[in-house]
This record gives sequence, C-alpha cells and structure tokens, in this order.
Amino acid sequence: MTNLTKKDKEKALEEEIQNIKKWMNPKAKVRRVAKIEEDGSKTIALALQMGDRTVFHSEEGPALVNREQKRKEYYLNGIEYTFDDWNEIMKGKEGLPWYKKPAPKGMTHRN
Repeated sequence: MTNLTKKDKEKALEEEIQNIKKWMNPKAKVRRVAKIEEDGSKTIALALQMGDRTVFHSEEGPALVNREQKRKEYYLNGIEYTFDDWNEIMKGKEGLPWYKKPAPKGMTHRN
C-alpha cells in the first residue's frame, strides 16, 4: 500500500473531477459567425461548438451562405454535402422532434 500525501490526493481528485466534467457535461452550442471576404462580401456560417471541437453544421439549411457570391454550402457535423445528398439525409430522419409527445393509439395530444 502506498502512502499518498494530502497534496497528492487533492491533485488526483482535481484531475479526476476535470475528466468527469468533460464526459458527463458536454455542452454543444450553435454559433452564427460572419466573415468579410476580400471582395467585400459577407459570408455567414453556422458552426456547432462541441467542447474543444468546432464544425460547420446546419439541419435547417446551408451552413455557409454568401449572398453576393451566390454561394451556399451544406454541412452536417463538419462533412460537406451537395444539396441533393443533404436533402436526402434530412428526409430520412425518423421519429418525432423533441418538442412533440407520442400519443397512444386512438388518442390525440392536443395542447
């Protein structure tokens, strides 16, 4: 059995708490960022920030939009898709959205 000092125990506990926080409380934020291009046009991007990783992501429409250059790019979790592929993936989603409740057979949930 090894004898640890109080300082070593506190340091180990602190490291363990940091590791647990990384896995137990992941925070994902959708950020809307803009960049002025060299030609003066403005590009708007939707980025999903997951802890230490940030990727382009949008389920509602294009993740990168530049109206003056007429450029739209579609991304999901940082992977670029064509409009047709992105649209097919979005149509293939199953289940109800988080804000809807499933109703038992023969009943309706009308709030």
